Amino acid sequence: MTQIHYEDNVLTIGDESISMEYTISQVLEEPDIVIAVLYPPEGEQHDGRNVVAFDTDGNQLWRSARPEDATSHLFGELYKEGGDVIGWSWNHNEYKIDLETGELENLGYGGK
Repeated sequence: MTQIHYEDNVLTIGDESISMEYTISQVLEEPDIVIAVLYPPEGEQHDGRNVVAFDTDGNQLWRSARPEDATSHLFGELYKEGGDVIGWSWNHNEYKIDLETGELENLGYGGK
């Protein structure tokens, strides 16, 4: 298993350290993929695409689409359900995230 560590905006996968543009709030590891959730500061301009995936060599694979057509609808957290990775967005919906492409499937209201 690959060693993974994150602190502030630096993600370390094995011997490779990657500086991200924002603080990392969560990291989720799947086979052959590491997924980071970034947390941009409130009020700062950003594109709302705050979930980024890397392979175990530290190469970026994809950056997710944003949950809705508004930059305020970021992902707040990720969790595993069965074999799927689900993201909860600040728009209160949950999205299944395709681990190969980062594409989103809206699962509807998540109730938080």
